[in-house]
Amino acid sequence: MLRTRFQTRPGDHRFFSFMAIVSSLTIIAGFFNTYGPKVVTGEPLPPIIHLHAVVFTSWLIIFVVQTTLVLTGRTAVHRRLGVTSMILAGLMFVVGIATAITDARLGHRGIPGVEFPDVGGFLLLNLFAIAVFTGFVLAGWYFRGNSQAHKRLMLLAVTGALVGPGVSRLPFAIGKPPVIALMVLAFLLAGPTYDLVTRRRVHPAYLWGVPITFLAVPPVAMLLASTSAWHSVTSLLLR
Repeated sequence: MLRTRFQTRPGDHRFFSFMAIVSSLTIIAGFFNTYGPKVVTGEPLPPIIHLHAVVFTSWLIIFVVQTTLVLTGRTAVHRRLGVTSMILAGLMFVVGIATAITDARLGHRGIPGVEFPDVGGFLLLNLFAIAVFTGFVLAGWYFRGNSQAHKRLMLLAVTGALVGPGVSRLPFAIGKPPVIALMVLAFLLAGPTYDLVTRRRVHPAYLWGVPITFLAVPPVAMLLASTSAWHSVTSLLLR
């Protein structure tokens, strides 16, 4: 279904490059707002937190570079750099899980406005986000020969899994669920909206991809985290 023919339009490369830059800056700004002061003040943090910051930031930088390379017509370099991007994505998967478990062991239940009754809920939300990100990146790699599907899947990996955690940490959004939800939806629906404006239809990648991203939202995680099955899993993970 993702092989539906979508012809490249003149503004496509500019749109995806713009979305990569804005999404990445938003995510980095959000995390810097909560992580930066701890680094400046010398607050003791587990090493995995610092590694998480380095790996995730590195992947976002490559994501922006990749869209810029396509925008400037250097697709051969883009393809070669894709291998590095995938290696970093795999590292993000491993480091992301380790960081989520470490946060849970430290007793973190979320941030103001996105807090759970216990650590298990926040742990599940983080694991869902990691799974959604990894799934879209793998799908993007699989469809790398189909540029229209590829670029939309990679964008979904960022807007569907990483933008939410970043937005929720922005100074003007912390503790304000409606603001967080509206901003996340704006990023998530930017791609489908662009398709509607330029093609009068939405690419299949969004039709099945956008619903999947709702796995990584607090209400879903809170519902599933309340089950006895997840409580048992949490106990095993946090031993």
